[in-house]
Amino acid sequence: MNETNTLGLSPEKRKRLAFIEGRPDLFETKVFKTIAPEKGVEAKHVLVATRDPGGANALLPVMRELLTDQSVEMDIVTDGRAQEIIQSNFSVVDVTPKYTAFVSDEIVSLPKVILSDKSSSEAGINTYVAATFLDVPQVLVEDYYGTANDLLQKMKDRKIPLPRKICVMDECAKEIVVRRFPDLEGIVEVTGQPIYDKYFMEDTEKRAVEVKARLGLGPADKLVSYMSTLDEPEKIQQVAHALSGLAKNFYFVFRRHPRDNTSYETFKKLLVEAGIRVIDADTFTTDEIGAASDVVLTTWSTAGLEGVYRGKPTVHLVDPTFRVSEDLELPLPQVKLGASVGINQASELTALMPQLLDTDSPLNKNLKHKMDEHYRADGKNAKRVADIVRDFLN
Repeated sequence: MNETNTLGLSPEKRKRLAFIEGRPDLFETKVFKTIAPEKGVEAKHVLVATRDPGGANALLPVMRELLTDQSVEMDIVTDGRAQEIIQSNFSVVDVTPKYTAFVSDEIVSLPKVILSDKSSSEAGINTYVAATFLDVPQVLVEDYYGTANDLLQKMKDRKIPLPRKICVMDECAKEIVVRRFPDLEGIVEVTGQPIYDKYFMEDTEKRAVEVKARLGLGPADKLVSYMSTLDEPEKIQQVAHALSGLAKNFYFVFRRHPRDNTSYETFKKLLVEAGIRVIDADTFTTDEIGAASDVVLTTWSTAGLEGVYRGKPTVHLVDPTFRVSEDLELPLPQVKLGASVGINQASELTALMPQLLDTDSPLNKNLKHKMDEHYRADGKNAKRVADIVRDFLN
């Protein structure tokens, strides 16, 4: 292994470097390796590339499914919150070169397949592995509607080989990709989003009661959660103002996005000053809070779609006054299909929230019907993606 730093890299490799969001202390890129197969077993090498929490969570079930094959060995290029997720879910060895992960082609095994996500963050890791292992087939798993499009455009612009397969959650997701890249229709596969397999087996009502008890709430207490997506304090201040007159009707949990550099205390202060009963839930996972929530508020977080799969009333607040993802197509598919409510201004929550908290309201009943119609999990999404990877491995 040659030790080097970024100044010693070629112009080509420097161009591939990942953008680290101004926080190298939090987002240092690492290379991990899973435990090698036993001696005598020919290893099948898979290279995984992931950086965002949404994408990493989408890949976890696929990785677990692949690792049931004792011959599969994985090298993982990762950073940020995805890195934390990988380390907490797998037994891995840190094999990162001393000065930079972006000479990882010198230390990882030559992969037979690249398995990668593309969530809402910058595409440096994805383009790096694709440009480094030019002849290796890549399977791309999109974790949310439209998030693959910017990566695909970057790969086309840089003349990097495109993925051999793009796995998307449903026909709406496929349509979004194909509308922009009609030439890719043949490689886009509707597999379902692997992370939603868990809802096929989950007893959500039972879990909600258990989590509420741990939060100090009774089964009848209403819990509203806000799943943030790098949302500005000004937007949360508007949400707090819209809900202030209804605060006695529910308890509130604010989930700060893992990559948000604004402190949780800043957001909490805005909500508390509006009279909202905020519960600090740092010791609870976002998944636990999602299960316990009676209403889920978000912008375009994957947590909102998880709420839809769980049958929770959800609101997607996409205010053009604030930050909106460039690749976001509105209305969101779940809103277009009637399975979620879409609003443009936080002030709309004042009239909307009482209807969402009332399980017998016409709005809630219609949402439930559309969620059942369009968003059902069958527990086989991860296997469908893993089978595509296996086709290339074999």
